[in-house]
Amino acid sequence: MKVFITQNIEKEATDLLAKHFEVVSSGVDRPLTRAEFLEGISDADAVILVWHTEQMDREAFDVAKNLRIVARRGVGYDNIDVSEATKRNIYVTVTPVNTDTIADLNFAQIINAARRIPQADAYVRKGEWTEGGTKVAHLFMGYDVHHKTIGIIGFGRIGKNVARRANGFSMKVLYYDVQPQPEAEKELNAEWVPLERLFRESDFISVNCALTEQTRHLINREAILKMKSHAVIVVTARGGIIDEQALYEALRDGRLGGAGLDVFEPEPIRMDNPLLSLPNVVFTPHLGTSVYESRVKMVVTAAEDIICVLSGDKPKYALNSF
Repeated sequence: MKVFITQNIEKEATDLLAKHFEVVSSGVDRPLTRAEFLEGISDADAVILVWHTEQMDREAFDVAKNLRIVARRGVGYDNIDVSEATKRNIYVTVTPVNTDTIADLNFAQIINAARRIPQADAYVRKGEWTEGGTKVAHLFMGYDVHHKTIGIIGFGRIGKNVARRANGFSMKVLYYDVQPQPEAEKELNAEWVPLERLFRESDFISVNCALTEQTRHLINREAILKMKSHAVIVVTARGGIIDEQALYEALRDGRLGGAGLDVFEPEPIRMDNPLLSLPNVVFTPHLGTSVYESRVKMVVTAAEDIICVLSGDKPKYALNSF
């Protein structure tokens, strides 16, 4: 049986898979073209989608006649038609073993955006800090994080881990999810609120939900108008959840305090994106899981689920069942 891997992955996973199956990797560190992707999966029994760019849609399933499992290294699955996979008795799995790593970056974005640390770092490196006094303090005036209110949109594994970190900063934790989670509320001292209240009361808004048709551009002009003028928005989920033009206009006009962005629509961010011109935004290039230990754990988890499925067992982290 054959496993196709869309981009290079850590050796620990390929070695594990090679003990059981033929392993074929694209051998590249970039998204595949559509033709490359379809050719790679054409005779595969399993595929690891290393990034979120290759579309596993009806056409792809039609091409991949032998496919029994689509393993996504990561937790986002907006590039996979799960319902189509289920119709064809093909498992779709994710690797929700990286949630602490993403939550770390998420909270780092909160602090960096609130305290304007990257901008201050650049100021020092450029040699612009030429005299002491209060000038610099005023130039990089930020916002306290401790004892503020954080609103978390999406209270899955990552959202809950963000809440744990917020508790360490004595923050009031509000959250919105499709369903309230009473047990998690008790554990994390969190309160479920409707989105409108979350927008209205939060000093920091952390976007941790999946990208779906329901959440696309969830953060739009109407939503932003309900927020505090000093609110800071942090997005480490998917770029499509936020309307970037609406965010730009609000940040430019002083209707928001700042933003921390790790994901964009599209990716990589285009150099003509007006957000890049703003001094109150912190950017990272989709680094949510860019920690070696976490990436190994993720891809080994994907490999283990493939081994389960191709051996006739059920995977641990399936999104579907049949």
